[in-house]
Amino acid sequence: MDGDAVGILIAMIVLLALSAFFSATETAFSTFNKIRMKNMAQNGNKRAKMVLKLDDKYDKLINTILIGNNLVNIMLSSIATIFFVDLFTSNESLGATVSTAVITVAVLIFGEISPKVIARGHADGIVLAFVYIINAVGMVLTPLSFIFGGWSKLLMKIFKPKTESAYTEDELITIVDEAEEDGSIETEEGDLIRSAIEFADVSAGDILTPRVDICAIAKDTSIEEIAKIFIENAYSRLPVYNEDIDDIIGILHEKDFFVAYHNNNKTITKYLQKPVHVSEHIKIADLMQVLKAKKCHMAIVVDEFGGTMGIVTMEDIIEELIGDVFDEHDEVTEDYKEQDDGSFVVKCSADLDDFIEKFNLKIRDDEDMPQTLNGLIMKVLETFPKVGDTFDYQSLSIEVRKIGTKRVEEVIVTQKEPEEDEDD
Repeated sequence: MDGDAVGILIAMIVLLALSAFFSATETAFSTFNKIRMKNMAQNGNKRAKMVLKLDDKYDKLINTILIGNNLVNIMLSSIATIFFVDLFTSNESLGATVSTAVITVAVLIFGEISPKVIARGHADGIVLAFVYIINAVGMVLTPLSFIFGGWSKLLMKIFKPKTESAYTEDELITIVDEAEEDGSIETEEGDLIRSAIEFADVSAGDILTPRVDICAIAKDTSIEEIAKIFIENAYSRLPVYNEDIDDIIGILHEKDFFVAYHNNNKTITKYLQKPVHVSEHIKIADLMQVLKAKKCHMAIVVDEFGGTMGIVTMEDIIEELIGDVFDEHDEVTEDYKEQDDGSFVVKCSADLDDFIEKFNLKIRDDEDMPQTLNGLIMKVLETFPKVGDTFDYQSLSIEVRKIGTKRVEEVIVTQKEPEEDEDD
């Protein structure tokens, strides 16, 4: 092999290395962690600042990379053809064929696949390492980038892209799930982020304390009786009604009541706060703003006829975001209690979505479902059950264990054994 052939071979290796450089840079700039890079830039990292500067003009950057990569690959192909034709002087056609085969394999393996796989796994390090080089290449190729950039803009005007939001809620939740799987965030952090994303979709009707569970007092209830209710229930506020619970006229704060109590007042009327009435359809994000503006911690949720559906407190809203909050006076209750035989004692106030998820039930998207397990039982049975009544629902056997005056309070849920297909 003479000196010219060695020089050509070295040039081919250099061009193949440049092809790998452009391919790795293209992938790295497409996949690097922008949040991490912004944090590094804020901490004074000059390379990170340059990376973000180039990324802000991504179209120009990608044009530079593609132009450079194509120029390198064309030069490599041309030189390789000369090299192999000279190598097979007796058969130029064979030399051209060998050149095509060798360069195609070499470019695919060493100029495309390998650098892109490496760049995907080390994107941040690669963009930081090559940022000044690619910036210099961009300056050299500015005339060509300008020409092809103009062509790109012309295509964008002809084929106008649809304007869409950066991410939908489902896509954001998928991002959180992936971050949780690869260990970037903890499970608790993921739950909090998902709650924050879904927060705007939750309405007052989804989290209210239902009418039958409201602890309220009539406006003419004696001071002694009110004191007893506050002490026994450990509530900080009580709704006060006129004729019945559909006519709530105010909210009595525990602090205000005991001021009246120690001052020997016989009436609580002047200590009542004006109630906030809202629709069940109001989003809890908006409800929070209403309660903050009114400096109130409780809202009365009314139905379309003006009757009381339930109440929502500021604590209910916060719990929807961060999970259950218990203080030293709260009685902690479990919706699901597993028994020795594998069955579960389930409180019928349990959220139906949680019940469906826990027992892996299948519900059609278009099926109108109630909010609680009690609602599901009433829907399935179409009548008020008695203690001991048993019915099957999908893969579950459900037995009524405890009932109240207006609803089922507890059931025993057992997973049925899967049915075996009989042999023909």
